[in-house]
Amino acid sequence: MLLVGTTDHLEDLDRQLSLAEDVRVVAVARQAPPPGGVRPPVYALVDGRRIVRVEGDGVEPVVRLDEATGQSLAADPRVLVVGVAGAGLVTVDPEAGTAEPVTAFSSLEGRDEWGNPAAPTPDLRSLAVTESGAWLVNVHVGGVWRSTDRGSTWTNVVAPEADVHEVSAGNGGTVVAAAAGGLGWSTDDGVTWEWTDDGLHAAYCRAVAVDGSTVFVTASTGPSTSDGRLYRGPVGGRLEPCVHGVPASFPFNLDTGCVDARHGQAALGARDGRVFRSGDGGETFEQVTERVGGQVRVVRFG
Repeated sequence: MLLVGTTDHLEDLDRQLSLAEDVRVVAVARQAPPPGGVRPPVYALVDGRRIVRVEGDGVEPVVRLDEATGQSLAADPRVLVVGVAGAGLVTVDPEAGTAEPVTAFSSLEGRDEWGNPAAPTPDLRSLAVTESGAWLVNVHVGGVWRSTDRGSTWTNVVAPEADVHEVSAGNGGTVVAAAAGGLGWSTDDGVTWEWTDDGLHAAYCRAVAVDGSTVFVTASTGPSTSDGRLYRGPVGGRLEPCVHGVPASFPFNLDTGCVDARHGQAALGARDGRVFRSGDGGETFEQVTERVGGQVRVVRFG
């Protein structure tokens, strides 16, 4: 299942089925697969306020946040983690339908120094949960923070100066990040990081995903670019442009949430409504839809 979330609706592209209409999809997250080969639950944050679960041919409500300020979403085996405007964090129990603030994150030392070039307050731009259960929180702009006890305590693992736009977790302790200065990667569950822009035409990166030992990242010349490109390569190795079946350059940024990769598949959603898909690990792509309704905000394999 390839889910595409836009400014207008949530769609299962594999079935060409609209799951929810007249909603602004902010983020989509899948939980870890349960035992027995059952498809893991998939959740979406819509309109900045409501969390829904994908069920059959539609969605079912899970919880409604107090304010329409939700910006990011991740799932661990027990709870959903929601980032909200002002660099706040909320946990949601999807079974009970309850939401609670993560108070320890709201009292981190140095929060007053966090800034945001695009808004008066910092954002929670992206979230990730690793296989070991560590939470990684991407503050824009305030660094990447890591918790191994579901938000009770936190460690800063990437400094604010990196200006991270997305963090994503893979298998075996691999974590990757797209930042204003290039691609970051960690092979120890997000504890230590290395950085590169090797092979990129420019170092400003917005979106990232990892599948096994292969990383996908988007790069451009800056926030107002007219030259956004998609790259792939081995984690820690030189990056190569994706040019087979996907444009060599887009006249805009390929933004946070627009890339996903899983089990040898990869997908890219563009601002203009086009979606591209690969079934061979990113060697080649094909455009799978002329345009979906609205601007693509997120693509996720379910």
